[in-house]
Amino acid sequence: MFVRLTEEQELLRDTFAQFFAAESSADRVRAAEPLGFDPALWKKLAETGVLGMRVPASLGGGEAGLLDACLVAAEAGRRLASAPVLEAMVAARLLAACGDEGAAGWTRRLVDGSCVVTLALRDLASHPEQLVPGAAVADAVVGSDGGELVLLVTGEGDRAASPSNLGTCPLAALPEAGAERIVLATGDAARRLHGSAVEEWKLLMAAALAGLAREALEIGGRYASERIQFGRPIGAFQGIAHPLADSALDTEGARLLVWKAIWAIATRRPEAGALVSMSFAWSAHVAAQAAARALHTHGGYGLSLEYDVQLHQRRAKAWPLVLGDPQEELVAAADRLWCGAGERVALPDAGAVQLDFGYGAEAEAFAETARRFFRENLDDELREHAHFAWEGHHPGFQKKLAEAGLLFPAWPREYGGQERGPYDMAALAEVFDEFDWGRMAITTTEMAARTVLAFGSEELRQEAITRIVTGDAICSLGYTEPGFGSDVASIQTRAVRDGDEWVIDGQKMFTSGADLAQYVFLLTRTDPDVPKHKGLTMFLVPLDTPGIEIQPVETLSDERTNVTYYSGVRVPDRYRVGEVDGGWAVASHGLELEHGGTQFVLHMRRMLAGALEWARAPRADGAHIERRDVRRRLARAALHTEVADAIWKRALHVGAEGLDDPAIGPMSKLFSSDRFIESATDLMDLCAPDSLLRGREGGAAKGAMAVEFAYRLSTATSIYGGTSEILKSILAELSLGLPRSRS
Repeated sequence: MFVRLTEEQELLRDTFAQFFAAESSADRVRAAEPLGFDPALWKKLAETGVLGMRVPASLGGGEAGLLDACLVAAEAGRRLASAPVLEAMVAARLLAACGDEGAAGWTRRLVDGSCVVTLALRDLASHPEQLVPGAAVADAVVGSDGGELVLLVTGEGDRAASPSNLGTCPLAALPEAGAERIVLATGDAARRLHGSAVEEWKLLMAAALAGLAREALEIGGRYASERIQFGRPIGAFQGIAHPLADSALDTEGARLLVWKAIWAIATRRPEAGALVSMSFAWSAHVAAQAAARALHTHGGYGLSLEYDVQLHQRRAKAWPLVLGDPQEELVAAADRLWCGAGERVALPDAGAVQLDFGYGAEAEAFAETARRFFRENLDDELREHAHFAWEGHHPGFQKKLAEAGLLFPAWPREYGGQERGPYDMAALAEVFDEFDWGRMAITTTEMAARTVLAFGSEELRQEAITRIVTGDAICSLGYTEPGFGSDVASIQTRAVRDGDEWVIDGQKMFTSGADLAQYVFLLTRTDPDVPKHKGLTMFLVPLDTPGIEIQPVETLSDERTNVTYYSGVRVPDRYRVGEVDGGWAVASHGLELEHGGTQFVLHMRRMLAGALEWARAPRADGAHIERRDVRRRLARAALHTEVADAIWKRALHVGAEGLDDPAIGPMSKLFSSDRFIESATDLMDLCAPDSLLRGREGGAAKGAMAVEFAYRLSTATSIYGGTSEILKSILAELSLGLPRSRS
């Protein structure tokens, strides 16, 4: 797995960040209006090799890969470059690919900046009156005309004037019929060349829009940190901070989805074409929303032409709409995923790509070992017992998993593990999901046990860890209390020392699995007279200790949780985890392990599979998937799943490699939970009335029942592992530098 830039790519990105900051400043962008073309910038783009970076060296180009081009496009988007940069980059590669000496001549002139060539995105035969980006300043337009790839050459005096438009871009209609028409290719070759060029443009535009969105958010973030209202910076108010954090998260997803699409193209994955369409649709949505939120942050000032944020707000819509409605790309993605159109998509050459969103050969081999175990050991009785939550815990199967080395394979060998890495564990989690075997008891127990390994005494390790690693014990969590929710540090359950024992009194809420577990990982208050974070102590309490009462609480999502009462519970000091009054560090260590988000990605995939089963089911009036609107909405859910997966893979890679990106873990959890809720809600509507039915069986409606279950489950995911509101506050601080929004 490799979900980051190489050192050379980071240098490239940083170099062009500086270049566009200097050559496409806000003042320069304003000066280029109303036409939206800066001749001095165009000259510099040629001098730095941008225009020909995707062109072979024999024609004066740089032979850059698609990812490098997208990095430059992102920086051009950030600074609202006043030139048809993306169209020229694609046109240059397209002309170079024709293999014609005349086309080669145009390529050389375009690369050295002595002419402007742009790309018509739609077929000229079916869209003769289309607006072409950059055509108002172009010497030629390359496009598809029926079965021919043509170059329409126009003199400067014959160029169409740019109509007044939202983004003050150099748009124009196609050259008039009198323009010189040069045929570059015909037949299938022409269609493939133009088709791959348009797909490349979509990815470059997606990258540019992600860059635009990020800059708009930084503009909004700076303003929110400086503007004082009611005695505080407005960025400290959640009503300001949270929408900006949402857009920062979505923007990171847009960036990573472009990367994933490029990887998919390079590795010839069947979903590559769909990922290109998804990237374009998602970035178009994200950029418009981010710019609007950044403008809204400015209040009335954002509407003033004196403020730069309106430049981003206008172009966020203007740039992608030259292709038409971005929502149509969701239909294209659906057709490419599920209707065979993906096989016919002409995709650009990605060049050398270091990106890798896979787990790697070793992890896949380990996953196959796990599959073999499940096939051999998961009988009908166990399948009937299976449940996604704690109810799915089966002591006998837990021991079998332990014996097979599949319970805690990441643990140190001295504690019965195999020291497996994060990629192995992520691949294993997908196998558990493939066989519908829940891991909640395993993951919760592992979180508590890993914390005991880090903070517990050797005596406690010898007792508890030995039982846990053999599958003879599991752990529940005792953090939350009825009156405090996510404000964990405010808990009031007391632990008072009495010699070599502690006496615990209090109440915990949502202690899921306490009715099945042997231990509860219990956070208590041991000093009420110091700041709340400093007076906490953690214990691993045996649940058969006298004084503990467990009462069930049934939930919306078909799982049982518990309220637990502690009355005079006496616990020997050897069950203390960490230092006295040092429980916050212990709890934080455990909580950090919860913020990965992968479990929600897996639930999203399962929900989408159910919705697809429903849509494909044969019916008297035709399967639902034959309807465009059904395919579009399914594709939106698939898009959310792909973005969630891309963010999760980045979070996994960051954690595995020890990279510095503290925001990505919370991003993964937050995006997967919030989009799970959004997709589940929409798919419930889509599959109605079949989606009203509950259960795991049901013939033609079985797929809709999976959606119904996902709808109920999704509601809880914004609460698990820290509420979405808490995570948004964290992201606002980490990603945008906004002031702290929690007292």
